[in-house]
Amino acid sequence: MVVNEAKPRRKADLTDIELVLALFLRVGSIVAAALMGLGLVDLVIGEAQIAPKVITAGILVLMSTPVMRVVVAAVIFVKEGDWRFALFSLVVLIAVAIGAIVGQ
Repeated sequence: MVVNEAKPRRKADLTDIELVLALFLRVGSIVAAALMGLGLVDLVIGEAQIAPKVITAGILVLMSTPVMRVVVAAVIFVKEGDWRFALFSLVVLIAVAIGAIVGQ
């Protein structure tokens, strides 16, 4: 009897995925901080009309970064054919979407 098992991962594969996801989180955080900092500088300088929009954009980037991380992870898992973790990612996205809808 042959059991269809998932191929074992090498440690380097997991490290590569973790590095990509960590880089994604780092870049998202830096972009969000830069937008919020730029908005605060604009607020101090006197561009009070643009500053709130830039700060809001920074907050939105900061809030969407973890969600986008799950999307990126799902894409990576689908490309690798790791359907179990792709399904887990989909479940997390559905939970976040339900939370956002119910939270309004």
